Amino acid sequence: MIISSLQKKIGFVALFIVLMVYFVIESSSCGDFLIFLSASKDVFTGEDIYSKIYFGGFHYFYSVTFAIVLYPLTLISTHLATFLWLCFNALLVYRLCKLIPFFLPLKELSPKQKNIFWILSALFSFRLVYENFHVGQMTTFLLYLCMEGIYRILQQQKITGALLIAIGINIKLLPIVLIPYLLYRKEFKASLFIVIFYISLLYLPILFIGMEQNTVLLNTWAHLINPLNTNHILDVDERSFHGLSTLLSTLLVEHVPDTYALSIKRNIADISLDQLTKVLMITRLCLASFTLYFLRTMPFKPAINQTYQYRELSYILLLIPLIFPHQQHYAFLFMIPAYLYCMYYMIQNYHQLSLMKRNSLLILMGLIYVVVNLKILLGEYNYYYEHFKILTYGALLLIIVLASLKPKQNGAIA
Repeated sequence: MIISSLQKKIGFVALFIVLMVYFVIESSSCGDFLIFLSASKDVFTGEDIYSKIYFGGFHYFYSVTFAIVLYPLTLISTHLATFLWLCFNALLVYRLCKLIPFFLPLKELSPKQKNIFWILSALFSFRLVYENFHVGQMTTFLLYLCMEGIYRILQQQKITGALLIAIGINIKLLPIVLIPYLLYRKEFKASLFIVIFYISLLYLPILFIGMEQNTVLLNTWAHLINPLNTNHILDVDERSFHGLSTLLSTLLVEHVPDTYALSIKRNIADISLDQLTKVLMITRLCLASFTLYFLRTMPFKPAINQTYQYRELSYILLLIPLIFPHQQHYAFLFMIPAYLYCMYYMIQNYHQLSLMKRNSLLILMGLIYVVVNLKILLGEYNYYYEHFKILTYGALLLIIVLASLKPKQNGAIA
C-alpha cells in the first residue's frame, strides 16, 4: 500500500499530538534527567559532583561542561525542564531519520518497500527509543552527535563535524571510537580538530567555576570512569547493566557480587578477577580488530561508497554498548544503525536471496527483534531477561548478520 501525501500529513499531526501528551505525562517523573539537573545545581555550589551519590545510589557520569550547559534548565520547574528535554530528543530522532537516506540509497526501494522499511525499523527501535525517553537519558543525543558529525565531515564541513563529535566525547567518552576510524579514512584535519575541541571543552568550565574546582572535578571524574576499576570489570552494580563486561562476569565468575541475581545458575566457569580482566581485554580487542573486516580497503583510502561507509559506521557504533563498561539497556540504541542496514538489505534483495539464506536471515532477525523487545512484548519476566543479559546476545547476533551482508562496490547490495 502506498501512503498518500495527505495520509502522511494526518499521520504526522496525530503523532505530534500523541507525543506531546506522552511527554507531558512522562515529564512528571524526571528519571535520570533529574540527576543531570541536580549535578548542574551542585557544580555551582562547589560540590564534587562525581563523589556525591544521587537519589540513593547513583553517580553523575557525564562531563563538567554538560552540567554547566544544563544550568539554565535548573532555573525552571523540573517538570518543564524534562518536557523540553524530551521534545529536544524527539527532534533528534527526526533528524536521525532524515540522515539515513544520505548513507543508504533508499531511493532504490519502491514506495511499498520504503513503507515496509520504516515500519519494521520503527517496530525494532521502539523499545530502545522509548526507554531513552522514559528514563530521561541522552543516548539519542550521543548517537545524533556521532551521525551528524560524520555526515558533516563527509560534506566537507570538517570543523562543524569535528565539533559535534568532540561534544559527544566530552559529554561521555563513547564516541571516541570514531577517531581511529576517521584516521583510517585519512580524515586527519577532522581528527585534529576533534582533539583540539575536546581539550577546549574540558577546560571551558574554568570560565564559570575557576581552575581549581575544574581540576578537582576532572580528577575525580577520571577516577570514576576508569575502566580498570574493579566495579567496571565485575560490571554488575545494577540489574539493568549489559555489555561484554557484565555478560562475561556473569558467565565466568561463579560468585559474582550481583545483589540482584536470581537463584538460577548462569555461570559456565569460575575464574579469578585477573583472568577475567585478561579475557575481557582479549574479547574487546578481537571485536575491535574485526572492524578491519568491514573496512575493506587499505588505510588512508576513502570508503568504497556511502553504503559501505554506513555499514562500517554501523559496526563501530554497535561496538559501543558492547566494549564499554557500565552500559545500561538504553545504550543499545547504538544497535539501530546496524539493524537498519540489515533491514534494508533484506527488503531490497528478498527475492534474489537463496531460500536457505532468506530463511536464515528471517530467523536471525526475528530472534534479534524478540531478544531486544522482550521487555515490551512480555515484560512480566523481565527479571529473567536481565539475569541472563539477553540484550547483549542480541547485539552479538546482530554482528553476525551485519558481517554476512556485504554491499556491492557499485553501491547496490550484494
